[in-house]
Amino acid sequence: MSAKARGLKEDRLQLEKDEPALSLGVSSADDQHRFISSFDSLAKALLASDSLGTLSQKIVEAFVAVARADVGVLRLRDGDDLRSRAAVGLEEEVAAGFSLPIDPVFTETLKANAGTRLSSFAEASGELGQSEVIRKKGLRTLHCLWLVAGEQPVGALYLGTLTASELSDQDKTLLLALAAHAAAAVVHQNSVDELKQAVLSRDAVLSVVAHDLQNPINVISIAAGMLLQRLPEPTTRRPLERVMRAAQRADRMIRDLLEVNAIETGHFSIQRCQLEPADLILAALESQQSLAADASVIIATDLSPELPLIEADEERLLEVLENLIGNAVKFTSAGGSVTVGAVRRAGEILVSVKDTGSGISTDQLPHIFDRFWKAKKAHRRGTGLGLTICKAIVEAHGGRIWADSVFGVGTTVSFSIPAALERPKSGRVPDIANILIVDDRPENIFALTAILERPEYRLVSVTSGEEALRVALRERFAVALIDVAMPGMNGLEVAVHLKELERSRDIPIIFITAFGDDPEQIHRAYSAGGADYLVKPLDIEIVRKKVAVFVALSRRRQGNGHAPRNTFGRALIED
Repeated sequence: MSAKARGLKEDRLQLEKDEPALSLGVSSADDQHRFISSFDSLAKALLASDSLGTLSQKIVEAFVAVARADVGVLRLRDGDDLRSRAAVGLEEEVAAGFSLPIDPVFTETLKANAGTRLSSFAEASGELGQSEVIRKKGLRTLHCLWLVAGEQPVGALYLGTLTASELSDQDKTLLLALAAHAAAAVVHQNSVDELKQAVLSRDAVLSVVAHDLQNPINVISIAAGMLLQRLPEPTTRRPLERVMRAAQRADRMIRDLLEVNAIETGHFSIQRCQLEPADLILAALESQQSLAADASVIIATDLSPELPLIEADEERLLEVLENLIGNAVKFTSAGGSVTVGAVRRAGEILVSVKDTGSGISTDQLPHIFDRFWKAKKAHRRGTGLGLTICKAIVEAHGGRIWADSVFGVGTTVSFSIPAALERPKSGRVPDIANILIVDDRPENIFALTAILERPEYRLVSVTSGEEALRVALRERFAVALIDVAMPGMNGLEVAVHLKELERSRDIPIIFITAFGDDPEQIHRAYSAGGADYLVKPLDIEIVRKKVAVFVALSRRRQGNGHAPRNTFGRALIED
């Protein structure tokens, strides 16, 4: 025999000797692979399921694959019964709504098999838990695996084969391990589904109640308003004023509930039109001026002069801005400030509302847009839905909203809105903008003139309130700056008279004062109205930027042939 032949013979003998060990190794690797794959399949099923029905189907499919079964059905506990919920090859049983009672025989069988919770019935016919559908399949073997959480049965999983088969010890170990996880998953998903249903039921009731309450609250508001007009004495009017304020708060809460219901039922919609973002922001600021005056909080703007137009729902975005500004004012102490900013950024505008208030703690910040969430301050009233609604409105516009805060320092809530098409370029030279400066001190006029002097501006300076009114009757102004502490007619009186005149009532006026930390002074100034507020010492670039915003708005209105919106108050400059 040649050396080559002898080598081949030795190799064959060695292979025959190693075959049992190789077979065992392959079997072990296959078991490990099936073990890992089955747990992976079950884990994916748990993550992908959004209901008990979906989870049940995935559990059956996973167990049929692991046990190499031909058919399978999962029956889950429903009161005192086990009801078929999902199947592979036994779908008729699920469609028929098959169930069987969890009777003493079942319970005793479960206790008897407490160690394994797995029974196999060879030549399956008439065994425990069989249905007519299973009998007709002609199964040779039926494995019953109980899903148990604690000592309570969650369900039973039946796996059948058309040929007689036995489960190996590895199969049993794997199935029992998977069953424990499946039982826990079923209990968890069942709790989640019940919670979702409870929330839906609660919201449905809230929606119906809120809708039905609108009519009686409207009647209360109208009746109180009519009675208020007939009562001239302040002491007799106060109770009715309290009734009207309470009715307004109730109406606001009801509208919040209805809006949240519309958001969650998919009936929330927006109506888009082209809007000037600066106009929108100034309108929102004006609506919150009385709140700021009562709180003695400065509200001001930091707007870029050339913001792009936006396609948006005016009323909805006003709701967002008013909510954010109102929240900022409420959580800012007297003498603090709220600044509303807007800048262009890569195809969108970024709007921010920044306050110098109490701030939000790190643990609470992630929850401020959650439904019904409120800061842990007992004296704060409201539904806790305002920011939830703001989020829905912004996202409906294709934007996003977020918050940054430092506890004890302040909070900034920002949101983005996609910009519309760029403004068409105008070939003509812009009109000269008239700017009114009212101050009795020459050095103040000189300083403001030096700051604002530009070829496209015409600065008109006067030294008294009476002269300012005469000038306002003759000319139109893009913006006005008025000193408060003037002899004769002071700045507050000038502002009130300008507001009363048809020709000058829409002139935007910026507050500039040396008493920004005086709550009483802030209250007096806002009671007179105003479009903005600056505190000395002035930042030259901020003054120029604010004036440029109003000038740009004035020019665009004139170019479009639009009458100016009545969104501006008066501006005050104080020594």
